[in-house]
Amino acid sequence: MRLAPKFTPFAKLSKHKQRDAYIKMRGEIKRTQNQYGKNFTSRYLFEPERPAICNQDFDFFFLGLDGYTILDATLTSATHEYWVKMEQMASDKADELKPKSDFNIRDIFMPVYDSSGRLKHYTMETKKEEPSPEYGGRTRYEFERYYEAELIHNDTGNTAPVYEYFRMDTSYKHGIGLHAVLDLPEINAETIEGMIAKFRAMGEKPWHNDVPVPHSNMPKDSFLNLITGTKEAK
Repeated sequence: MRLAPKFTPFAKLSKHKQRDAYIKMRGEIKRTQNQYGKNFTSRYLFEPERPAICNQDFDFFFLGLDGYTILDATLTSATHEYWVKMEQMASDKADELKPKSDFNIRDIFMPVYDSSGRLKHYTMETKKEEPSPEYGGRTRYEFERYYEAELIHNDTGNTAPVYEYFRMDTSYKHGIGLHAVLDLPEINAETIEGMIAKFRAMGEKPWHNDVPVPHSNMPKDSFLNLITGTKEAK
């Protein structure tokens, strides 16, 4: 097995190298400001034609105010964080009802032999998911989507509270990692600029709100049901 090449995290580079990278990123931000915003750039593109519900997270780069720091950031909405928590709870419930069998790679790679019985190669075979009585006659996927929607429908605010925060990670290669969760209706250029302004105003430090996002701001159904127009989980 080929291991991923090792690298020196940005946080451990010399100040000289950090400054060089900073200047280069500053030029990239300026070059792409008409595409993104005056304070950030990204490897990814906005898709304005998509509905707002689909624009709930985005990865981008911006600069710290110290002249050396690059932030390799992910901004996630509280809505997205809420869905992730509910999905995990649904997966945990499915495991509780019917634990997954031990994974064996031989179960998905099937040998193919020639006419002489000699092994030619392996082919990947995806087994069709079967309904299970433990899941009420549903497949695992169907059960998880059903249970997730039920959790959301029955939530009064205590099932999966979501907190806003800025969390930093110094192990990233191209900057200081920053994962931000904020209560936003959509992630776009405007809300990213607002997040950057908030982060800078708070001293460019980790932060965790002690008060959860109001439950009234949370989605009232699962992403799948909302995007497909399904009204109820039955």
